[in-house]
Amino acid sequence: MATATACGGPFQDLGPLPERYSGPPLGAEQAVADLTAAMAEEGVAVRRAPRDTSPIECHEVLAAEYPAAGADAALRAGFARARSGHGWQEAQQHPDGVLSLRKADWTASTRLTGPAAAGAPTAQIVITLLCDGARSRPHPSLTPPTVFPTDG
Repeated sequence: MATATACGGPFQDLGPLPERYSGPPLGAEQAVADLTAAMAEEGVAVRRAPRDTSPIECHEVLAAEYPAAGADAALRAGFARARSGHGWQEAQQHPDGVLSLRKADWTASTRLTGPAAAGAPTAQIVITLLCDGARSRPHPSLTPPTVFPTDG
C-alpha cells in the first residue's frame, strides 16, 4: 500500500514574473560587434561563424584559438571588458566554469577551457550568443515541395 504526502504548506504568491527585457531589441550586428570589440581589447581576435551554419534564428557564434595557458584569463578579461565598456551585465548564475552576460534581448555565454587545455599549445574559445525568442529556422530541404496544378 502506498501513501502520498504533501511537502510544505501553501505556496506564497510573489506576483507576476518580471519581463526578461522590456526595451527595444538589440540587433545581431551590434551584439556581435560589442563582444568582438571587448575580446579584441583583451587580445583575443574572435571570428564570427557564418550565419547559415546555425539551425536557430537569433544565434551567433564567435570563435578563436588562443594560447591555452592564458585562455581562461583572456575570457574573463574580455567578459569584464564587455561589462565595463560595452554595457553588458552579468547574467543569471551558471555552473562553475561558465561565463554568461546579458544585454537587451541577447545572452552571451562561454565555457572556460579549464585544466584540460593546459597540456595543449592552444585552446578553442567559443562564445555563443542567443536572443530571446529564438526558434528553429525552417530548413529549405525539409519543407514540402510546392505542387502546382496541372492542366489536364
